[in-house]
Amino acid sequence: YLDTAGGGEKYILTAAEELSKRSKVDVLLDKHLISFGESRLKERISNLHNLDLSQVRFTAAPIGKGSSFLKKFFFLRKYDWLLYNSDGSVFLSTAKNNILHLQMPIPNQGIKSVWGRIKLRSWKNIVYNSSFTQRFIEESWHVKGTVVYPPVEIDAFKVADKKKQILSVGRFDGGTKVKKHEVMITVFKDLVKSGKLKNWSLHLAGGAREEDLEYLDDLKKKSLGFKIFFYPNIKFSDLIELYSISAIYWHAMGYQETDPKRFEHFGISTVEAMASGCIPIVINKGGQSEIVEQNVSGFLWNNLDQLKEQTCKVVENLPNEKMVANAKDRSRLFSREIFNSKIDKIVYDNN
Repeated sequence: YLDTAGGGEKYILTAAEELSKRSKVDVLLDKHLISFGESRLKERISNLHNLDLSQVRFTAAPIGKGSSFLKKFFFLRKYDWLLYNSDGSVFLSTAKNNILHLQMPIPNQGIKSVWGRIKLRSWKNIVYNSSFTQRFIEESWHVKGTVVYPPVEIDAFKVADKKKQILSVGRFDGGTKVKKHEVMITVFKDLVKSGKLKNWSLHLAGGAREEDLEYLDDLKKKSLGFKIFFYPNIKFSDLIELYSISAIYWHAMGYQETDPKRFEHFGISTVEAMASGCIPIVINKGGQSEIVEQNVSGFLWNNLDQLKEQTCKVVENLPNEKMVANAKDRSRLFSREIFNSKIDKIVYDNN
């Protein structure tokens, strides 16, 4: 999904950037992405995620929906390593070494069949984006791998004079609506009406495609009369500024959901917020509980009453310098430097 370039794409492309320092690296494009053009994709991704992809080549490849098995079979043989961000599907890779990245709790999709096991055996390295994803996959697929947390540029973020504003970062996906923007808008409006968030504002930022604009317009209509602001496709530099002046960070993905695939499987934006001195108040589901320590580096909530109560508690006790410091320290566990060292170890220590 390089046309939206969310967290999973940042994961893969950060690995591409790191490996391109010592090796030749291609990003393989299917028919859908080829139409966007290499320069357009690179520019957009660089703006969103602050990546240097100047040494990375984007190239057309026989992959994706409707691709030829034989063409893919012979095409991939020229590569020493292939890093594949899977949606749950697995194909027989003929690259010399293969890394299968799984970033969500995907049920076993035919992996137990004979052909499925043959395909899976071509992937000798499996990496997960969180322990949450790892537990689900290993119980379902009966495979073993390792957790490599997503990369966050901790030192790129800064703390400025905090304003009375709450921030949430997540794509404006009109199809799935998984980021629960409507929920956060409703909670914010309730708190403002009750007088508990006087002079506060809510800021919502994230990627948006052409087909998401109708959903975005609907959110704006729901927000009329309140200090709620939207930042679709915000530049990374502008997002850093927004983080720096926000006092509180909200995250609600997974609310009223039972399917683990619709939880936040890790939560890069939560780490970015913590690195920026925001106090996180996030849902107690998925990978969020691996990031935030309850009452130490932030707060975890299970229902909307808790979200409201914890928000009011934080507002009443600002500035909470100790919790801000704890949040910043905690964020360093998920730095880009640690990610890069783990990716380098997997690739270069196995040569």
